[in-house]
Amino acid sequence: RVDHLYQDPHAGNVPFLMHYGDMTDSTNLIRLVQQIRPTEIYNLAAQSHVQVSFESPEYTANADAIGVLRLLEA
Repeated sequence: RVDHLYQDPHAGNVPFLMHYGDMTDSTNLIRLVQQIRPTEIYNLAAQSHVQVSFESPEYTANADAIGVLRLLEA
């Protein structure tokens, strides 16, 4: 959904860089935020499949809600 915004980070003068992470892994989120030291963060992570969210409510809450808390604390 954001592929049209992607530019090669090696090209220089890119408007933003995308970083991928697991919202259930606080250790790696902390490492990523400390390494990058971003001035802005746009969280695009979420469980978008409704049926899966009902089948796995604990994982959905862990990734979507608690994941945001982990990101804020990082």
